[in-house]
Amino acid sequence: MKNQYSKLKKLNKLKGLKNSEDGLFKDSFYMILSNLYSKLILYLFFLIIPFMVGTEGFGVVRGLLPITDTIVIFFCSGIPPAMAKFISEDNSKKQMEKFETDYYVENTNVWEFKILKYMVFFSFFGALLAISLKYILGGDYKTLPDIYYYAIALSIPLSAFISWSRGVLQGNLKIKQLSLTWILEHTSKVVFLIPLALFFGITGVLLSVSVGYLLGGLLGLYIIFKYLNRYKRQTERFESTKYSNSNDNKIMANKVLIYAIPIALTATSYRLLNDLDSIFIMSILGAYDNGLYGYASLISKLLFLFAASISTVLIPRMAKSNIKSVKSLKYLKKSLLLNFTILLPLLAIFIIFANDILKLSFGISNVNVSNSLIVLSLSASVMSIYTLCASSLQGMGYAKIPLYVISLGIVLNAVFNLLLIPIYGILGGAFATLLSSTMISVLMSILTLRKLK
Repeated sequence: MKNQYSKLKKLNKLKGLKNSEDGLFKDSFYMILSNLYSKLILYLFFLIIPFMVGTEGFGVVRGLLPITDTIVIFFCSGIPPAMAKFISEDNSKKQMEKFETDYYVENTNVWEFKILKYMVFFSFFGALLAISLKYILGGDYKTLPDIYYYAIALSIPLSAFISWSRGVLQGNLKIKQLSLTWILEHTSKVVFLIPLALFFGITGVLLSVSVGYLLGGLLGLYIIFKYLNRYKRQTERFESTKYSNSNDNKIMANKVLIYAIPIALTATSYRLLNDLDSIFIMSILGAYDNGLYGYASLISKLLFLFAASISTVLIPRMAKSNIKSVKSLKYLKKSLLLNFTILLPLLAIFIIFANDILKLSFGISNVNVSNSLIVLSLSASVMSIYTLCASSLQGMGYAKIPLYVISLGIVLNAVFNLLLIPIYGILGGAFATLLSSTMISVLMSILTLRKLK
């Protein structure tokens, strides 16, 4: 009787393991919905900006925010994917230990808090870099008031907390709760945008980003300490774990940070690649043309949100599966299928009704802008392949490969922008993005399949 109970207990544990590993579609659904909502709110955010500060002001915001995001990713939000990988692997190991034995002692190591300290420390260096951008970038950026750079610098330390909480939630596969932080962050941006922009203009627009980071971070921390057993009692037992596990925590934190370096560089490079065209257009053509181009760029990124959502839940699952296993290849195929099932109908709509979409969204009717939207939509679709392949490799431990590929993409994109923008204007920036995106996506697909097979 005792043996039968033990077998039944182990079968239930094994069933729980299987259910936790096979929720890719369910978790992707949560992330797609939250990202869709967040993207729509973000569109509303950018839709309001031209009415508050004009097209030229919109161009200034579009010239500064991508650089701000790049700094945030490099110093803060590039670390959470590595956290998610190690938390997921640690949880999987604990589940197997529980499955294999009836005696299991909970490990009280909380190396994640060590990571948070590092992230806050790094974020202040990012803030200093943001203040220095005026003199680093030059061109049209040098003519902008100093207060703009102080406003974006404020957002970087605040981003550390929301980034850390997302890493913890992603690693514990709390995707539904993770999606709530996205929703609150972007909703609060819109809510505070209008009063801040009315009183402070472009500076107020930039400050609304900080408000979003602050509120989203507070929600993430609340969820973690309230509902996750591993973290919610840490304030009570902090003194006992501070000394007994401090060395283990430091070793683990350093291991995560070392692993995070190529991931952070890859994500930073990807963000930079995504908006390098806007930076060049802002510098070469000015804020007004960058504002026009920003309309097309913003709408085209709607097509990318599906791959971004799926990749969030793909990394921890690839980490749980074995390298070159059938399951790894299956996860990648499912991700690509899910992505393009949703993406292709929307891509067709964007190509056919580009001018109508621009009129409806921003009241713009411009041939160069609508053509840019078509080209950028194709580019976003192609880049979704790169994103899913890169996430697969990161989850399996090949974090350096996406870094090398995206670095090549930045070089290609910069060269194409310098060559094409002076000739074709804003459309040249769109073509530069499409050419570089296609090249690196093809290369990444080949490399990923070689590693999986």
